[in-house]
Amino acid sequence: MEQYPPVETDKEAEKIDRLLEFFILHKNLIIAVTIVVIAIAGSLVYMKQQSLSAENKANSLVSSASASAQIGNWQLAIDGDASFKGLREIVKEYGSTPSGNFAKILLGDSYLALGEIDSALESYRSYSGKIPDLAASAHAGAALCLSRKKELPEAAQLYEKASETATNQALKALYLSDAADTWLSLGELDKAVTRYKEVIKKYPGLAGAAKSEESLLALAGKTGNISE
Repeated sequence: MEQYPPVETDKEAEKIDRLLEFFILHKNLIIAVTIVVIAIAGSLVYMKQQSLSAENKANSLVSSASASAQIGNWQLAIDGDASFKGLREIVKEYGSTPSGNFAKILLGDSYLALGEIDSALESYRSYSGKIPDLAASAHAGAALCLSRKKELPEAAQLYEKASETATNQALKALYLSDAADTWLSLGELDKAVTRYKEVIKKYPGLAGAAKSEESLLALAGKTGNISE
């Protein structure tokens, strides 16, 4: 089966996609954690106190570690130093909290940036939280790892699952366009084109739609007209 290299699937483009995702998730995590806190407030007093204490501590620790990740100091983000706890230890101690689960995704991103694909995949797959956009990000991170490992059919399916799971429209569009890229790399032209068109129709004006439009134009130039 013929393979069609998708438009802008190099590592720099992947970094841009994950950066966009990172800022969306950071914003949504604040809202989601607030909802969790409200839910906990209706529980037993002891559980409320313990859960809130763990979440508050985890949130503070993740903020310190994520600052290193944001400037590309991935190893420091993972390991930490004398002034702050690294993501690996945060996950170990607070992995059951919302912020601790977010740390699993940041840890995966850090491992991925360092080329430690198996460690990244394990970290993404360890996500166990209830926040849809974070769960979607974990699926997408795992899909990217599988793509790097050339396990493309499973990667494409995971990107689609990420799109279905996400509630944020920008993330839905981004993940579905990533799925289309992956199907294209497999030579599944019809599946790829169908998903590109779905992104363009459902999510106009978003980054994923612009990316899908570029891919369709490139395909039209290589294979002839792609009918609407």
